[in-house]
Amino acid sequence: MRSVDIIRLWIATLLLYVATGLVYPIFSLYMAYRGLSHYQIGVVASIATLTSIIPIVLIGWYSDIVNREIVQGAIGLSIIPLILIYTRLKSMIDFMMVHPLYFTLSYSYMTLSGAIAMDYIRTQRGLGFGRFRTSGSIGWMIGTFVGGWIVEKWGFLTVFYISPIFFLISALLFGIGGFRRKTMSRSRELGRKPYVKAFKEIITNRAIYPLMLAISIAWLTTPVYYTFLPLYMTESLRASQLLSSLAFTVTPIGEIPAMIYLGALSDRIGRRKVIALCLSAYPLRYILTISMKNPILVALVQLLHGLTFGGLYVVSIAYLSDSVSENLKGLVLSTYTVVMNISSFIGNYLMGYILESYGFKVMYLSAAIISSLSVPILIMSRRRLK
Repeated sequence: MRSVDIIRLWIATLLLYVATGLVYPIFSLYMAYRGLSHYQIGVVASIATLTSIIPIVLIGWYSDIVNREIVQGAIGLSIIPLILIYTRLKSMIDFMMVHPLYFTLSYSYMTLSGAIAMDYIRTQRGLGFGRFRTSGSIGWMIGTFVGGWIVEKWGFLTVFYISPIFFLISALLFGIGGFRRKTMSRSRELGRKPYVKAFKEIITNRAIYPLMLAISIAWLTTPVYYTFLPLYMTESLRASQLLSSLAFTVTPIGEIPAMIYLGALSDRIGRRKVIALCLSAYPLRYILTISMKNPILVALVQLLHGLTFGGLYVVSIAYLSDSVSENLKGLVLSTYTVVMNISSFIGNYLMGYILESYGFKVMYLSAAIISSLSVPILIMSRRRLK
């Protein structure tokens, strides 16, 4: 039964990333199409990040005390109307009202997919989660490629009509598993005050601090990829919208082997060494991105995403899952997501300001310098990661 569940979750997660991959790379392009400036796009992304912090943590905690898969299914269904609303948005105010809701639900949806997988994977978590997480990489590759192609052929709005179909099927697959398991409540495992006890265990767990700090530094710079790379490619390198989407499409080619190999490697040599290796790829990726003048080469550089996200994410999730009790995975993984989002919130303002004031080259060089600090922070920490 467990292998059947893993397959079901693998397919559900693949469809989840197809759905998000269809729309995510075009958000900044769509906002620019609707008349928003670079700075306004950064503000919208930052507000979405800031307002999602508490809801993401609460959703993660709630999933720990009730049936996590039913919560996941409900989130997936809730995203569908939000995606359709994007077709009606025209101003910065419109995006400021809707984007934070989508951001909260989509990030919770992706986070809980990992927590659900860890409910089933109990041994060799680095390798097991690495294999499972290939579903997201394949789904992302399909979604980003198809999304860019659809925009080229039929425009932005068509993408927002197609994405909900994949969210619907994914949500149903998650929800079906939850109803079959019939484990609607696990609150007794956490005691009479689950909220207080859960957060106390997370806050007092010093083993997670070095990782969180290093990740927060690295993620200050991620807007140069997630938010501004499509603009850099289309505006500075004169790439087509399809080619700018391909910069996101190629990333799973690097992610899939990295997730499996680095996850397994972390089981053998320890999480800390592998995490440090992944963090060192951030400045290299940014320097190569701004050095290349051919948009095809820029797209190929994004294969380093296999280290800066794929391997890093798998090994970090495995480390965090090993560091807390089994009934707190949803909360600790949501906290991890929030740490990344807070840094991304600051980074959107910071990188948006640098871009507006000094241009793409200075923005990417600044990102390389900042991200390079994450490795010594991890290495010099007194409490070493295992």
